Amino acid sequence: MTIYTSYFYMVRFFPENLIPISTAVWDPKWFHANKDQSYQFKDKRGVINGIRAPIFAPGPDLGGYCGPSCGMEPSYCQFLLRYAVQLSQLDFENVMQRFRSLRDGILAHEPSLKDVNFALIVHEAPSNPCSERVPIQQWFAAHGIQVQEWSKPSI
Repeated sequence: MTIYTSYFYMVRFFPENLIPISTAVWDPKWFHANKDQSYQFKDKRGVINGIRAPIFAPGPDLGGYCGPSCGMEPSYCQFLLRYAVQLSQLDFENVMQRFRSLRDGILAHEPSLKDVNFALIVHEAPSNPCSERVPIQQWFAAHGIQVQEWSKPSI
């Protein structure tokens, strides 16, 4: 099992064994087939959509810290700094157990899959320096797991 970061636009290129998991407060409607935020489905390529990880969503107390006054300097961004603090409160072993349980459940229901990988999905593209992906990657790295940005294979 490998964990990546990515963003919503890239989900359309995922292979069926790469499961997008939203870290957003609110997902795009298409991610839940235009139904409520708990709806999960397989898209036409067989990729499971609609899985959410609310523990990675920015908390309500971070709402006023992101905006145009930021200046796009992530090392001073109060939103990202506070988001990193939020992540530091997570129980790493519990989070990893949730990933393993999800993987095992998917493999039990999808026998054609040999393995399952996950991509934690954020709204921003990697070119945006103010993105939750950096604190997410740093949090995993602090626990010995390298999480990289997923990129579609070249044809």
